[in-house]
This record gives sequence, structure tokens and C-alpha cells, in this order.
Amino acid sequence: MPFLKVNDGIGDRTPQNDAPRKFAALAVIEVALIVICFTAIVGQAAPNVNESHYLTKAKHFWNPSYCQGDIFLSSSFSHLAFYVTTGWLTLITSLSTYAWIGRILSWTLIAIGWRSVCQQLFRVPMMSVLAAVFFVILNQRFHLAGEWVVGGFEAKGIAYGFVLLAISFLLQHRWHWVWPLLGAASMYHVLVGGWSTIAAGVCFLSTWNIRSGHGRSTVDSFLKQLRQQSVPLLIGFVIALIGILPPLLTSASPELQHRANAIYVSQRISHHLNFASFPVAHISRFLIMVFVWFYFSRWIIKTTPNTLIQSRLKLLRIFAATSLGISFLGLVLSGMAEQGGEEATFANQFLRFYLFRLSDFAVPAALALVSGHIIAKWVKNRSDFPHQVCASIFIGCIIVAGIALAQENHADGRPNADARSLPNFPEDRIRTDDVFKNWKRVCHWVAENTAEDAVFITPAQQQTFKWYAGRAEVCCWKDVPQDPEAMVRWKSRIDQLTAPQRSSDLGIFSYSDEQLRFFAEKYGATHLIAMQSESDTLANVDSPTTLKQIYPKNPKQKTTWVVFEF
Repeated sequence: MPFLKVNDGIGDRTPQNDAPRKFAALAVIEVALIVICFTAIVGQAAPNVNESHYLTKAKHFWNPSYCQGDIFLSSSFSHLAFYVTTGWLTLITSLSTYAWIGRILSWTLIAIGWRSVCQQLFRVPMMSVLAAVFFVILNQRFHLAGEWVVGGFEAKGIAYGFVLLAISFLLQHRWHWVWPLLGAASMYHVLVGGWSTIAAGVCFLSTWNIRSGHGRSTVDSFLKQLRQQSVPLLIGFVIALIGILPPLLTSASPELQHRANAIYVSQRISHHLNFASFPVAHISRFLIMVFVWFYFSRWIIKTTPNTLIQSRLKLLRIFAATSLGISFLGLVLSGMAEQGGEEATFANQFLRFYLFRLSDFAVPAALALVSGHIIAKWVKNRSDFPHQVCASIFIGCIIVAGIALAQENHADGRPNADARSLPNFPEDRIRTDDVFKNWKRVCHWVAENTAEDAVFITPAQQQTFKWYAGRAEVCCWKDVPQDPEAMVRWKSRIDQLTAPQRSSDLGIFSYSDEQLRFFAEKYGATHLIAMQSESDTLANVDSPTTLKQIYPKNPKQKTTWVVFEF
């Protein structure tokens, strides 16, 4: 009979059964495309600017004989979960392979979290990919304090992935998932997870105020909801303790802690922590982004008839606004720090917690998500030709800006860590490249021709010696320890060995050989690396060093870098 359905053995191919498969396939495709876009924009050769810092420490965690005696690697492990869960890869892979495996995994987690958030605000296919590109552009070019989200592999990349997943559940009022996910973020990076938890807590309080009335019943309702969240909150807190406890277990006297805070906030990391150190251009462009986000956010909330989307956009706005509130507190404390004395001592205790970090993530994310919602709304309304044109222009601008950013990031060709730290000669590209190639060459020579327990006094303008050579350093400007005692010792070494290199044409040879031998004995150094131009300058003033040069063998050979043995 024609109205009877015959089972042909192929299976039920109804649209209802195909829909979940299509949705899952689209999700996989979008996540993969987001990761590809991340790779295209920020996927420079390893090491990136922080990878030479954190990934060598991860390797030392699993192999203590690696760079034994290095002041940074032997200091406390502030990102313990990161080192435990990922550092074992260094036992079976090179540092570069470890970096790329970690990048792909952390970018995938961020992409999954990003798409999950996008699904709560708009569901136009591929729009989450466009919004992700816009977010990276805003985060890299409109930040206030230099915080980046998508970049090299480190603990905060994993943490931001968990934060985005938490936000996706936050927008759905599924709070029992929010707190454990934020606990996981805090486990990997206590500051990323901690500030995000505060912003999520404000969002939770805002939903209670909106849904409840006034009077005693409001308090009762809040207490009831809080009791309902007690188990997820406890789970999140227990998970977060893995990230919270290691820094707390580091003991130091109040005086030592104050000295370390001053070093960290006022000198070493002031460009991230103290508002007075932020360039005017960074402040101006960040304020422009805040204004555009606020205008777009208010306009879209007023013009969106869907009350569910309205409530989600309001929660997103509260999260971002809370991050700005935390940054404003950082602004006030920065003003106190500029006063010096006890005010600075008080302010530095809090400024060291990166009060401007969350806004550098939340505001670009909120603007990219609101913009994605606007474009999706225009794209879906095919009868509105003017808005279709606006959407096309908006999309085109994002794509062009993304391509331009990718070209800019890859233009140098050197790993970001080397491009940021090695000597640059803008007027002579060939010389710049030769300096980099010779740097890798001398590091590889060190790795092959010196003992594994050798300790080096290294040039001030570099941060990748341990990455390429696998040998310990007396000190390195990039590698500041996190515990107070080691930080103070590190600063003393920097003042003695790195500062003179930056202030004199003679570099490290502004010291006599006797002084250099004294420092070598004091810090256990066995070798010294210096720029060849510094030793040449020394020869020109008729004061040749008596230290034994072991690289290059021929003193007249031009190698950019020379190695001496104590």
C-alpha cells in the first residue's frame, strides 16, 4: 500500500535524524576553521614570547637535570597544574614540538568555548569563525595592558578556554556548570580564573536581583539559590585550590615580600601592572573600543525583540563591565603607587595580581560577540538590502584586517621570542637575520660542546638561550622567578650583570677580568657569552681580555657571538 513505509535496510533518513548529525558536523567544521584562523594569524615559529619562559620550566619540572642551577627554573612552580599535565611531553618530544602540540590543544579548547558562547547569541553558520577573527584583532591591537589570549602555549591559554566554556553556561543560567569550569581555569592560571570568577559572581547576583522582588522574600530566594549552588561552588573551589595553594605555600618575611612586590610592579612587569606605564596610544585605542562596545551593546539590547537574547546580552555586558570595574580599581591603586612610601607598598600588594588582565579579554570578546550578533541579524534578514550591504562591508573589513594582521605577525620570519629580544637593525635586514642565525649557531655549539651542568653568563639582549642551548643561566631579564626570595636574588644579579651591558658600549667587558671571575665564582658560572662587537671594542682600547675564548676558534672569524671559558 502506498501509505506504508517499507524498511529498505538503509535506515531512517528523516530530517529529524539528520539534524543532530548536521549540527555536530557543522560544529566540528567551525571549531577546525577557528583553529586554522588562529594558526594563520598568530602561528609563528616556536618559541613565542612566553614559551621560552614557561616551556623550559615545564621541561625542568620533569627533568631536574635540565639546566641545573638556573635561578629561574629552580624557583617555585606557580603554574603547577600546567607543568604536571603537559610537561611530560618534553620527555618524548623537542621543545618546539611540545609548543605546537600545546598550541593546537589550547587553541582547540578556546575555539570550542568561543563557539559555545556564540551559539547562545547567534546561530548563523560560520559566523562564530568571523567573530573569532574579530576578537583576535581587537585583543591584539586594542588591548590596554598587553594581555593576549590566543598566542603561544602557556597556562593562561588553557585557562581562557575554560573561562569561555563557563561563560557559555553562564548565559544559559546553568550555574552548576559555571563554577567547576571556573575552578578548572583557576587551577591552570589562578589570576585568569580568579578574576573571571568574580565577574561571574556579579552576573549571578544580577540575575537574582532581576528575577526576585523586594523585601524579605528576596533574601530567602537568594539563600535558596545559593544553597542550590553550594555543591558546584565547593567542587569549583576544590579544583581551584590546585592553583591557589602553590603560591600560598611560599613563605617570605613581610620586608622581603614588599621588596619583591616593588621589583615586580614598578620595574619588571610595570607595562602590565601599573597604569602609569601604559602608553597613551594604548589607553586611547582601548577607550575607543570600550565606547564602541557600550554603544553597540545598548543599541542591540534595545532593538532585539527576543527577550532570551536580551537577557544573555545583558549578562555579557555585566561580565565585561565588571572587568572594567576591576581595571578601575587598578587605576586607583596605580595612582597610590606613584605616591611612593607606604601608599606604594600597600598598592603593590594588589597591583601584582594583574588587575587590568580581565578587561583586555572581556571587552574585546564582548565587542566581537555583539558585532557577530549584529552581522548575523543583518545576514538573516535577506529582505533588508541596506543592512545586507552593511553586513558585507563589515565582514569584508574583518577579513581584510585579519589578513593584514597575519601578514604583519609573520613578516619578520623569526620566532617571536627572538624578534622581541635579539638585537635588531631596521636599516639592515640582512644583518638582523645574520644575528639570529649566528645566535642559534652558537647555542647549538654550546649544546654539543659543553657539559650539561655548565652555567653561563649570557647577553642581555636575548631570552632563548636555554631553549636552544639547554644550559643554565646566571640570570635572564625575561625569566623572573615568582617567589619573593628568588626574585630579590634575581634582581641583584640583573643589576650586576645585565644592566652594565645595556649602559656601556663595552657591554659585559666594562668589568675587568678579575671582576668577571669574581662573579663567575659567586654565581657558579663556567662560561660567558658576549657579542663579538663588545670584545672588538675592548681590543680597540688596548685592553684585551685574558679570558679563554673557545668559540670561535679563530678570533678573527665573524660569528656575532663569542664564548669564553672561566
